[in-house]
Amino acid sequence: MRLHQHPIYEDYFYNEDTHEIYCEYLDQIIQPSLHSSGYYVFMVEDFVESTKKSYRLHRFIMECLLGREIKEGYVINHIDGDKGNNLPSNLEEVTISRNTKHAYENNLAKAKKGSDNTQSKLTQKDVEKIFELRRDGEKVSSIAVMFEISPKTVYAILGKKRWKHLDK
Repeated sequence: MRLHQHPIYEDYFYNEDTHEIYCEYLDQIIQPSLHSSGYYVFMVEDFVESTKKSYRLHRFIMECLLGREIKEGYVINHIDGDKGNNLPSNLEEVTISRNTKHAYENNLAKAKKGSDNTQSKLTQKDVEKIFELRRDGEKVSSIAVMFEISPKTVYAILGKKRWKHLDK
C-alpha cells in the first residue's frame, strides 16, 4: 500500500493504490463530494487547532505526492481537462497563466466576445452603426470621435480584426 501523508494535515493520507483519502485520526476513508464548480471537494480538520477547511481533491492529492504545499502562483491542472479525473498521471503543477492557456487551447474556456466582454466600450449596435457610417462615406477619424475610440480601433473593426464574430 502506497500511502502519502499530507504535508500540513498530517492525519490525512492519499492512498495511491486505491485513490482514496484516509484520515488516521478518525480511522476512516473520506468521501469527497462533487461541488457545483465541477471539482471534487472534502473537509479536512486540524484536530489540534479544532479548525476545518474545504479542500479540492486534485490539490490535496498533488500536495501529498509532492510532499509540500502548492507554490504560490501555481495551480493544479487536469491534463485531459476532466475535473473528475484526479489520477496522479492526469495532474500537473502549473502557473496560473499556463493553466488558463491550457483551458483556452482545449476549448474548456471561451473568450467573451463583443459587448459580453467587460472591457468592451461598444455595443453590437454601435459596431453596426460604424459599418453603416463608413459605407455612407463617413471618415474614419469622424467615426472615431463619435464613438470616443481611436481611429486604429475603427480600422480594426472595419478590417474584422475586432468584432470579427459579427457577420458584416
